[in-house]
Amino acid sequence: MIVLNYHELVEASPSNAWCLTHEMFEAHLALCEEGLVSPQSFLKHCSDPKPSRTGAVLLTFDDGFLSDYTHIYARYMTTGRIPGFMSFIPVGFVGSPGRMSWEMIEELGRGGVAIGSHGMAHVDLTTVSDVKLERELRLSKSMLEDRLGQPVTLFAFPYGRFSRRVWEAALRAGYTHLFTIQLGYHRGFESFLYSRLCLTNSMDAEYMRHHLLDPDAMRGFSWRISTKLGLYRQLMRWRYR
Repeated sequence: MIVLNYHELVEASPSNAWCLTHEMFEAHLALCEEGLVSPQSFLKHCSDPKPSRTGAVLLTFDDGFLSDYTHIYARYMTTGRIPGFMSFIPVGFVGSPGRMSWEMIEELGRGGVAIGSHGMAHVDLTTVSDVKLERELRLSKSMLEDRLGQPVTLFAFPYGRFSRRVWEAALRAGYTHLFTIQLGYHRGFESFLYSRLCLTNSMDAEYMRHHLLDPDAMRGFSWRISTKLGLYRQLMRWRYR
């Protein structure tokens, strides 16, 4: 299973590296469209030791940008072009300029989009106190659940940064599936961690084509050797201790 991560989509002139044009997203989509799966299908099968479908691709979007609603949901999901996506919301940003309103997020939830938390203030959780960590995790979860009327069990680490302290706090808070954007293969050492490829506007269709053909190619020599020697889990648990 390949999990792709996007942020804001715009018509032209991206404002930062993580902001992609509609045209580039369309080019990416043309390459992976036949393999797209819904979040519900992903969550149902992600724990299978032998996934029944190779080449499957899940779309995720971070930061609650308006384009989740105005472009991805309205243009692609309601028309049946894509089977769904995950949207991770930094709750403190809801209603800010360029971000979705609560009404939009609620509509996404009713429409089959899987809503997850991205914390309250989009801070690096590895740097905050235990008290602030608990607030970021629990308050964002409860606010989303109150608005959506359903459990929220998905969490994406802001900036992709995490540690054992952070993931243990997230599991205690009631999250069951935790997502990062660090290129790796985290399910190789903890079953609740999921790596995503974070797309930037330097990653054109050719880059996407190569990644879809061989996702492991980008992971480098150390990943290949540690995996071959059966040391990956030990090394990763030491790194994120």
